[in-house]
Amino acid sequence: MKHLLAISIGPVQDFIAAARRTADLYAGSQILQEVCKATAKSLAENGGALIFPSGPEADGANKILAQVPGDPAHLAQTAQAAAKARLLALWQDAQAALPAGQRGLVDHGRAEAQLEGFLEFYAAWVPLANYPEDRKKADRLLAGRKALRDFAPTRQDDDGIPKSPLDPSRAAVIRPQNWLNVSVPLKNGVYRPLRIKGTEHLDAVSLLKRIYGAVHADRVVDTRTMARRAKDPHAMPDDRYGEDDDQIQEPQPYYAILVADGDRMGELISQKTTPEEHQKLSAQLDGFAQKVRSIVLKHRGFPVYTGGDDVLAILPVNTAIKCTKELSEEFRHTVRRTLSAGVAIVHYREPLSGSLEAARAAERAAKNGGRNCLAVALHTRGGAPLTVVRKWDALRWPELAKSFEKGDLTQGLAYELLELAQEWQDGMSAVHLQAEAARILGRKERKELKLPDFESREDLLTYANQLIIARFLSGIRAEDKREVGYA
Repeated sequence: MKHLLAISIGPVQDFIAAARRTADLYAGSQILQEVCKATAKSLAENGGALIFPSGPEADGANKILAQVPGDPAHLAQTAQAAAKARLLALWQDAQAALPAGQRGLVDHGRAEAQLEGFLEFYAAWVPLANYPEDRKKADRLLAGRKALRDFAPTRQDDDGIPKSPLDPSRAAVIRPQNWLNVSVPLKNGVYRPLRIKGTEHLDAVSLLKRIYGAVHADRVVDTRTMARRAKDPHAMPDDRYGEDDDQIQEPQPYYAILVADGDRMGELISQKTTPEEHQKLSAQLDGFAQKVRSIVLKHRGFPVYTGGDDVLAILPVNTAIKCTKELSEEFRHTVRRTLSAGVAIVHYREPLSGSLEAARAAERAAKNGGRNCLAVALHTRGGAPLTVVRKWDALRWPELAKSFEKGDLTQGLAYELLELAQEWQDGMSAVHLQAEAARILGRKERKELKLPDFESREDLLTYANQLIIARFLSGIRAEDKREVGYA
């Protein structure tokens, strides 16, 4: 008898986001994908017919669905063993990449114990008789199994040992004072620094991410370089003005983080009634994930995670909206579904974890705005965040950003309109509000522009916020414009 086997592998978001550098971020996504691929490959090699993902080499499938013969419990255990073995192999590869003297400075016993208990692996299965109903049953069982989490003993014999700053549930496996200037030797005599600070008492998983990121550093773009690409599209990490802790002022200190997710994907999956239809959808999602990388690279960005309908990337501020719009159109064309996305404009010196959360909050705002939306959030240093949500067919971001580049719009106009919106009382005439906004426009601008129609002070407030954000999206700073009228 065949069974429908559903598997979930984690952690996902917390694991990927636990990063201080983009190399850590990239490493987390790649390690997770390697583990998921090993799981899918194990099922395929043992007679399973993969449904999600469409094949064992597809990226990003942390939830796996397959038709399997024989004993599903045994196949699930075999797949779990393959996942753990792949994680341990990545750890061994990372250790082999270290200078010989550093390998003895790792607490390998504690590290292997942490790796052994790191993965969250859940499985559920049902006899295969009626595919649509059986898939729903398997999903319900899997959700129930995940709710019954395994609470393993937490003691690690780590009294007096510092906790990892990236995962405080785990103790350090290194003394950071011994790792301050360590580099990983690569090919052709090239060395990549691990950049472990004196306070980074890293656990095994965090150390694995740091080494993996250094070994693959040629694929990674740091946030500082990404900020520079608004001025110099061809800027590379080796061209940076200095390190993160220097006092050199960057010409453009902001960059963008993009988070995107397909809308109502559960509903779309439920509409498919056969394994073949689901496999076709899975192949479409895999195809989209492959195209995401080329689209992001075309816009001088760095794709961190591309799996199915999920996207995480960093981009220059002045290409972020165009890239996101192209991704939305590609998703609509490939998957026949809409995409919601959040773009956070953040300073490169801000902690990466906080910047990632800002982007995820923007994506949630897009979902809450009715889906099929783009939310753009501006997070300046010391200023209150500004977020504007727009449907894809109502975007004015490129137009407004271009107006700032040409000098048709000024920062002064944006803040005067914002002040007007904040001072205008509810219940006062919208006609008078429009007239006052037009008066400010006529006084501030050298060229003829047309304001949208404002039916309320909220409309004006949103427009003013959009102008403020658009100036950042243009890639210019206030001091870049010295003409009369720029404040």
